[in-house]
Amino acid sequence: MPKPPVRSFFILLLLGTMLLTLALVVRSGMWARKNPGEPINSAMRLAMAKDQPELTTDESLLVEQIYPTAAVTKSGLRFVVRAHGAGPKPDPGDLLTVHFAGRLLDGTPIDSSYQTGVPVQFRVGSGDILPAWNEGFLDMRKGEKRTLIAPYWLAYGLKGRPPAIPPEAVIIFEVELLDFHP
Repeated sequence: MPKPPVRSFFILLLLGTMLLTLALVVRSGMWARKNPGEPINSAMRLAMAKDQPELTTDESLLVEQIYPTAAVTKSGLRFVVRAHGAGPKPDPGDLLTVHFAGRLLDGTPIDSSYQTGVPVQFRVGSGDILPAWNEGFLDMRKGEKRTLIAPYWLAYGLKGRPPAIPPEAVIIFEVELLDFHP
C-alpha cells in the first residue's frame, strides 16, 4: 500500500530543515578549531617541534614580559639594541673583537668577558661559534651593544652544557661589538 503524499512531504521537509540547520552551524564556524594550523594531538605537535622548534609557553611569556620590545628574526633569535653603532657591518669571515656576558633566563650567570676584562675574538660566520652569535653579530655595527635572547636551538642545543647550562636553555647575552677586520 503506497504512503500518503502528505506523510512523504513532511519527511522531506524534516530532512531539509535538518540539512539547512547543519549548513548554517557549519558556516557560522561554531565548531571551528581555535588554531587550525596546530595539530590536534600531542604526538603530531612533538613531531612538528623537531622541524620548527619553539620556546615553551612559560619561557615565551617570561621573555615577552622581560623584553617586550625585542625584535624577532626568522630563526627565532630575539634582540634588543641597547646602543647604536656606526659604520659598516662585518662580513662573514671577519675577525671580531667583542665583549659579552651570558646568563640563563632566570638570571644565573654563565660566563663574561667583562669580568675578566679581556675581550673575545672569533671569526664570524665560520660555524665555530653559536648560531645566535653568527646571526646577531653579522647585523651589528662597530660600537653597537645588544641583548641577544638565544633560544636553545641557536645556543647550546637540546643537551646544553651541564652542569652550568641545562638542556634546552634559553641564554641571554649582553654583547658589544668592539672592532672587526678581515
